Amino acid sequence: MIPSAAAVRTAIDALTAPAPIAPAPLSAGADPVDHLLTLATARPWRRSGVDADTRADARRKIAAALSAGDPIEFSVPFGGSKGFRQPGCPRADWAEVFWLAYLRAYGARLAAAHAPGVVVSLSYFSGMLDFINGLTPADQGRYIADLALLCAAASGDGVGIRLVDLSEAYGGAEAARAEIESRYLALRAAESPPVAEGSLRSAARNLPGEAAPDMAAARAAALRCAAMEGLEKRRAFNKFSSRIQITHIRGTSLALHLGTCQTSIMQPWVGTGILEPDGAGGLRPRILNAAGRTDLVAVAAGHPLADRLPALGMIPVAHG
Repeated sequence: MIPSAAAVRTAIDALTAPAPIAPAPLSAGADPVDHLLTLATARPWRRSGVDADTRADARRKIAAALSAGDPIEFSVPFGGSKGFRQPGCPRADWAEVFWLAYLRAYGARLAAAHAPGVVVSLSYFSGMLDFINGLTPADQGRYIADLALLCAAASGDGVGIRLVDLSEAYGGAEAARAEIESRYLALRAAESPPVAEGSLRSAARNLPGEAAPDMAAARAAALRCAAMEGLEKRRAFNKFSSRIQITHIRGTSLALHLGTCQTSIMQPWVGTGILEPDGAGGLRPRILNAAGRTDLVAVAAGHPLADRLPALGMIPVAHG
């Protein structure tokens, strides 16, 4: 059964105009730093355990923000482009809407208890994707422009969400690319440590083409990705600064493992946002791989940015 337009509108309104969140009360005699840390590491936002080092790192950064009267800052390293296997590539779609709404709701709980608010920085590199996964700079430019509009729309309730191009820390994309290529060549020559099987499979999935992947090309892509992720200025921005890093992948060191929407942990830049029945007569968001899905029907959505982001004019809805 296909949900009604009214049901879809109700679900979308809840995502695009979230209600302000009342602050969680601070118990008498409670440490305000521990109170904010509890909010930052609470379920259901957190999707796996917090190890001692990550907890200590987050506590230290929250304490510093509280002492200085500064916003609590988070960083989210992300791919900077739309996965080419998704139907809407290279444009942003409902996956990014769901993701940013979730980050806003997460941050709003802390902002309600910390007057200076919360800043979430989404960090990426421009000008790298053509030699990592074959996507063009123009494709990335379209995606980043879409995401900038969505970040502005999602900011509110004391939460600011912004994009940060880490290539600028190297003086631009050309210089950053040269640094990544130098590191890639060193990794390739050393052949140690070997490319992890999971990284190789991920790189193969991200290479364009329908035929069996070229594993030599996949290995090169995985090594270039590792070279990019190991850049000191990238790590300094995301982890070794005032920012608490957020990850959507289990097991990342010094990072809080959060979901990407209430039902998902899939990274939105490699997924598609849909609505699905919630079992109680309503609809809930989900981010998934939509390649080859035949159980989705497009329903008019009426998103306020649909005139500038075509994918938001309709929304895929799962039906039985």
